[in-house]
Amino acid sequence: MKAFFDTSVLVTAIVDQLPNHATALACYRRFARPRRIGSKAICSTHALAECYATLTALPLSRRIQPAEANRLIEENFLAHLDAVPLSAADYKAALARVTTLGMRSGAIYDALHVRCAERSGCDRIITYNVSDFERLAPPGIEVTTP
Repeated sequence: MKAFFDTSVLVTAIVDQLPNHATALACYRRFARPRRIGSKAICSTHALAECYATLTALPLSRRIQPAEANRLIEENFLAHLDAVPLSAADYKAALARVTTLGMRSGAIYDALHVRCAERSGCDRIITYNVSDFERLAPPGIEVTTP
């Protein structure tokens, strides 16, 4: 089984001050390396940028500094899952999807994640934004929370 991890779950998995941290971390560990036979954890390279932006902007009692955010991404994500780059064709497909659905604004970012999951052969998308992703995901990709 291939699982695509949305930014909402990735950030929650590594920031212990966020609600649902334990659940997100346990889910992430089920799929990330070392992996069970037949399981795989995926994210888009775009998600890495979103993680950096989110980590460095979180209103925590002790702010996450840029160098620390980079280290967290490298040690927790780049070392344990496959970060799949998006091509110009992927952007075109995501734009077509949101246009067809009449979706606006930040929906394009979710559409990029869905396109990456689809192209990577993922069976599921794991997110805390289920309703947003359910509108975008094609048949055959299950959208779930951790």
